[in-house]
Amino acid sequence: MRGSDGSLCHVFVFVEPGAPEAAGLERAGLRESFRRAHPGQGTTNVCYCFDNAYLELLWAVDGTELASPAVAPTRLAERAAWRSIGASPFGIALRTEPPEAPLPFATWDYRAPFLPSGWTIPVAHASKDPRQPFLFRSPGGARPDQWTDGRAGERQRGAGLSEIVALHLTFPPGLEPAAELRQLEQAGLLSLGIGEEGPRMVLTLSSLTGGPPRRLSLPDFVIPRTPSTSVEEMDT
Repeated sequence: MRGSDGSLCHVFVFVEPGAPEAAGLERAGLRESFRRAHPGQGTTNVCYCFDNAYLELLWAVDGTELASPAVAPTRLAERAAWRSIGASPFGIALRTEPPEAPLPFATWDYRAPFLPSGWTIPVAHASKDPRQPFLFRSPGGARPDQWTDGRAGERQRGAGLSEIVALHLTFPPGLEPAAELRQLEQAGLLSLGIGEEGPRMVLTLSSLTGGPPRRLSLPDFVIPRTPSTSVEEMDT
């Protein structure tokens, strides 16, 4: 999934501790690829790799770390509590070419405590508003099907799925998408809408066999049994 301003690396969604929501993915045939803790950030995850990108289920494990001076500007604590305060539970990570190339909008440097010393994550200024998705450049520069460390495993080939080919974000009424997201929409990286069901993210997943794609709706973790007939159908 590539646009003129980069390509999708991964998306995250905040879930309940321990990710009980993952059971819905497993019932649909998806299989866990890897897990990772984020020491100093107060979060941990479970991830599901596709050929070109991955889905990260993220949850809070340490409120003190989330509230630390280094992490607090990310508003991850508010995002983890999205159900009660109306924040966005979503994050969108982009890959650039080359990997160190800047994002096409203004950013600030997040010195994530779990990364090696001197590493930073560029984050869009709009993400300081917790109602907007957390938009950033990924520290990683390769697709999961190019990883050599085994983390991606068989990806989702057992479910007959290949790539994340479209991403649609729905915002609740009264909240406009940030200008950075509009820029990514113009670049062809995602599509945007406003509706009562927001906040909502729909991922369109391509079939290994070239058949109709499947859609994954977040944060409700619904994958309809009947495949979509087209990518454009994802917002109906």
